[in-house]
Amino acid sequence: MNKILVLGLGVVLMSLAGCITTVDGHQRPKPKEDNIRAKSYLDLGIAYMERKRYDLAEPKLRYSIQIKPSAEAYNALGVLYEEQHNNALAEETYKRLLAEFPDYDLGYMNYYVFLCKYDRQSQIEALSAKMKSKGRALAALGQVSAGNCAFDKGNKSRAQYYYQQALKYAPHSAEALLPLAQINYEKGLLKKAKQQVDLVNNLVGYSARSVYLSVLINRALGHRLEARNFLQVLKTQFAGSKEAGMITEE
Repeated sequence: MNKILVLGLGVVLMSLAGCITTVDGHQRPKPKEDNIRAKSYLDLGIAYMERKRYDLAEPKLRYSIQIKPSAEAYNALGVLYEEQHNNALAEETYKRLLAEFPDYDLGYMNYYVFLCKYDRQSQIEALSAKMKSKGRALAALGQVSAGNCAFDKGNKSRAQYYYQQALKYAPHSAEALLPLAQINYEKGLLKKAKQQVDLVNNLVGYSARSVYLSVLINRALGHRLEARNFLQVLKTQFAGSKEAGMITEE
């Protein structure tokens, strides 16, 4: 669901009930109250989306945008239309999101994924160029998005190129280093893979994916003690992750 926050429906409904009108029931809500109402409708729409009640979610998100446009509401609405396979409205919503909120990173990411899904190559190239023009962080995100697109389609060599390009903008990007480590592990380039995953663990921090790869790479290198230590981290700090379920004891 693209990292969308979920609130209980009861909590959100109570919030809406308390802020739709002012005390006398007639005055127009003040700007601060508009923000509260818009946020409440956004949270309610997201909660309905998590329950796959898109019919109920769409009007709530539209109310939120009507009251006080926000990047989060446009993003959620774009995701909703994708879930409904309404590609025309999804694309229109993402374009409007980026036009009104040109610095919203998640909007670029979601629109990039959308374009990749349907092989819109010319639009992908245009979006990548736009992201490059907006600074190093967004340029790196664009290259990572391109890498993820190629990786998901099974084109590992193309993915590797994009991830390496991302590192030119963000040398310690876990989003680029970890898939590169996986690609190098699969190629048998174990020392290179270890360097990349160690860089993430030491400078960015542990994640389920980084620790999982550390187990596999150290096992392949014959570093049994290090592999066991990482396995223990995976089983304790990331016990509920899919990576913990994928690993086996030696």
